[in-house]
Amino acid sequence: MKTKQNVVAVQATIAEQAWATAFGALMAEVAGCFPRRDSRVLAREMTQAMLMELERRNRWTLAEALGHDGPYRLQHFLSRGSWDHDLARDRLAAWAAGELAHDQAVLVVDETGDEKSSTDCVGAAHQYSGALGGIGLCQVAVHLTYASRRGHTLIDRELYLPACWAEDEERRLLRHVPDEIGFATKPQLAAAMLQRARDLGIPARWFAGDEVYGGLELRRTARSLGFDYALAVKADHRVTTGAGRFTVTALAAKVPARSWMRIRTGHGLKGDRHYDWALIDVRADDAPAEDTDGGQALVVVRRHRYTREVSFYRCHSTTPVSLAGLVDIICTRWKIEEGLCATRRSAVFPAQPGGIGGRFLGSMADLMPKGL
Repeated sequence: MKTKQNVVAVQATIAEQAWATAFGALMAEVAGCFPRRDSRVLAREMTQAMLMELERRNRWTLAEALGHDGPYRLQHFLSRGSWDHDLARDRLAAWAAGELAHDQAVLVVDETGDEKSSTDCVGAAHQYSGALGGIGLCQVAVHLTYASRRGHTLIDRELYLPACWAEDEERRLLRHVPDEIGFATKPQLAAAMLQRARDLGIPARWFAGDEVYGGLELRRTARSLGFDYALAVKADHRVTTGAGRFTVTALAAKVPARSWMRIRTGHGLKGDRHYDWALIDVRADDAPAEDTDGGQALVVVRRHRYTREVSFYRCHSTTPVSLAGLVDIICTRWKIEEGLCATRRSAVFPAQPGGIGGRFLGSMADLMPKGL
């Protein structure tokens, strides 16, 4: 007779085997990015260590967990080791998107800042960071998340190099910043990641982001790459309708009371969250010259039930889409916050000039099935 303990033991064994298979498949995808066997083995060990239950993850705690005498092997591996960060990023992104693939998937962009103690770290400057809650000395990176009905994960990143860093030749030389890396705005970094996702053949239809990424240039880039979008815009954003040109705030004031729809958008500590939503047809101002199918250009307005605070989203869809469908896309944007929080917990490592080695390994750890 099977006892409950035996059943649990069998289930644990099956889960462990499934985890080992998934981990092996992931490491096989990036094995060619490490030219030396020792760096390949160290990357595997380091990723396994980041999956351990450690109070804090940094070079010292990971080295201790791995039985090393000190953090120096890990430090050399991340800062000076010979391995291809960008190729690893691309292979990891393709693998993750393949596991979560869905034709209605959403690519979500957002930035986060890591607090630094000095400006010696590449890109570190006094700048705004949502993670810090204001202006602080930090290093900012723009991230891209792949979100579908099957799950979500970070798949790309670009280090933001402020103008004060991009223009300082001495600091660039001391910190080995490649010559081809110059100043680029956050929307321009987002556009580069969208282009990379398209080049990799990552299956996704939608693109979402906050107000930083709702500008005309990035919307045109998304359209030209074949992505529909739902991007937050500022209250003074202007749109054209059949009745003339208005700010989105003025347009929202004209929405009849009967045209608002209350929709549940999630569950919080105080219960279900509901907002009032309205959908407004507008004229597209971001169509590429070769675009022959204008699709639907829309503005979605979200209104808080009690404070009456409103938010605005500029949307485009090549096929008819409902308000509820657009609300789902807009709410998917918050998935990137979950990914960024998980990454911050995974590792605290310095960034490479052209990429983020520690964040790559942290993301690799976050991709592994939890609870197996």
